[in-house]
Amino acid sequence: MKPIAWYDPTNGMVSTDKDSPLFTPLGQVLPLYTKLTWVGLTKEERHEISLANKPYVADIMVAHEEELKRRNA
Repeated sequence: MKPIAWYDPTNGMVSTDKDSPLFTPLGQVLPLYTKLTWVGLTKEERHEISLANKPYVADIMVAHEEELKRRNA
């Protein structure tokens, strides 16, 4: 994923140009990213995967997906 902008914590400036003259010459410039929207599996997709594997796989996927949602909230 590419950064949408850059931030210079030494002077608080933000720019979409990493080489902006607004940034402190020797300052550390940090990339800023957009927060992504969670895209999970549908019930149908989980069902297809569980049919292709073992029945308990769907339950494990749901548990993992819930933990990932909690961590990325």
